[in-house]
Amino acid sequence: MWSAQRLHVCTPSSLLPSERSSFFSERVAEKNQRTLPSSCGKKVRDVSRVYSVLQWNRKPQYAGKAPRVVVVTSGKGGVGKTTTTANIGLCLARHQFKVVAIDADVGLRNLDLLLGLENRVNYTAMEVFNGDCRLDQALVRDKRWTDLELLCINKPRYKMPLGFGGKALVWLVDALKKRPEGCPDFILIDCPAGIDAGFITAITPANEAVVVTTPDITSLRDADRVTGLLECDGIRDIKMIVNRVRSDMIKGEDMMSVLDVQEMLGLPLLGVIPEDAEVIRSTNRGYPLVLNKPPTLAGLAFEQAAWRLVEQDSMKAVPVEQTPVKKSFFPFLG
Repeated sequence: MWSAQRLHVCTPSSLLPSERSSFFSERVAEKNQRTLPSSCGKKVRDVSRVYSVLQWNRKPQYAGKAPRVVVVTSGKGGVGKTTTTANIGLCLARHQFKVVAIDADVGLRNLDLLLGLENRVNYTAMEVFNGDCRLDQALVRDKRWTDLELLCINKPRYKMPLGFGGKALVWLVDALKKRPEGCPDFILIDCPAGIDAGFITAITPANEAVVVTTPDITSLRDADRVTGLLECDGIRDIKMIVNRVRSDMIKGEDMMSVLDVQEMLGLPLLGVIPEDAEVIRSTNRGYPLVLNKPPTLAGLAFEQAAWRLVEQDSMKAVPVEQTPVKKSFFPFLG
């Protein structure tokens, strides 16, 4: 008796760039004659299948003590806080980390739209506080990656009661830690814009922060102000994501470079997200950018940022020296 060894076939579209590089070429098996043990004794030619063999690289090593409560903030609105929370949360879930994403923007919640879960939000944290439902009923599990769960603080048409504040959110995070299903690895809090009461409420239970900014002076001023408030609140692990970077404008000296932004804010760099038109398309579809096939540059940048977040690592921006263009002796010859 003979048997063909069965190999698992994996597609590279959902992998990190470092994992894609570990693909080696398809093995084409030889076509040979095999005699099967049968009563007729006929020769049957077996053509082996072509398998793509994948060697997996190491999984990102979880650093720190679970759960890690990370608040995504900026101060200025429209810089990409919710987009960052949705894509990084989904990247962490793809690495088999349990993630709970909390939309702390009470009046203008949008995280459910970016994840495509707006039609499944039946209960929110306010119903949990009022005793109308259990915590597991308010958590919305993503069907694509079940390790990701969404929790909204309140429904858009309702107003937040005056008694809600940082202590209520701390109680909510403690309840997530004591769930019978187990403690999540990451709790991502999507912080509202501004530095008012909503901002103070969102950063109260956090022990890490990701400041999202764009390379313009208004966003940098707000990010610098938010960084000072985070440090005053006792949050020391603060990293930065520079969003909507355009290399053509940087070369034309119409936009500050990532190195300039890092020198101004003085924060470790978690990731650099290039300007990408696919962000708008994925937002309108309710389909996170990191799930696009083939992946876009912005999607790959979010994946790398999520990898660094897991290992509490950072990247370094370095200046790129451009070689001067050699001009001809005769101007008309170029």
